Amino acid sequence: MRRLLVVSLAALLLATTARAQAPAPAAKAPPPAAPAPVEVKATGTPGKAAATRTEKITATVKAVDVAARTVTLQGKTGEPQTFKVGPEVKRLDEFAAGDTIVVEYEQGLVLEFQPAGSETVPPTAVATGARAGKDQAPGAAAAAGVQATVTVTAIDAAKRLVTFQGPAGNSYQVKAGPKIKLEKLKVGDRLLATYVEAVALRLEKPKK
Repeated sequence: MRRLLVVSLAALLLATTARAQAPAPAAKAPPPAAPAPVEVKATGTPGKAAATRTEKITATVKAVDVAARTVTLQGKTGEPQTFKVGPEVKRLDEFAAGDTIVVEYEQGLVLEFQPAGSETVPPTAVATGARAGKDQAPGAAAAAGVQATVTVTAIDAAKRLVTFQGPAGNSYQVKAGPKIKLEKLKVGDRLLATYVEAVALRLEKPKK
């Protein structure tokens, strides 16, 4: 399921890279975005914890229509799917059936303690995008994220689980790493949460 998810994210990048370069909708607070609570670890800075999750998969190009700007991809499982390629990929004519597309997907979450009296940060979107240079294999990359103040609503010290709620009312849960001083955190504390997703695509030609 996660592999299919990453392939879908890659397709989203290809189809909507232009949107990734503009502020994303800021209706939701930054989620850990994982089926199980992600583990946040101490960063060395007091009151700051972070987590990252990465995945790398490959898909095979089955067909390319340069005029229509579509690419049909086949993962290791599932049926081939055809996607509309966005303007970020400038060298579509270099894509060919049999090529391999490498998809690298990364999620990042940073939580920073906000002392009492700190200003509440409303959901604020951040996004970047880039494409491969002329001396590199065709590809594209995009990152989009959101930052906002969240509030701790529950702490399970035994399981080291922390639940927090964002401005939209949604709740998310993370697991505190062994070096985090969980006893210093209490219900009602506020954290500045920054969540970023990044997807990068790279084209690999088959070796002759």
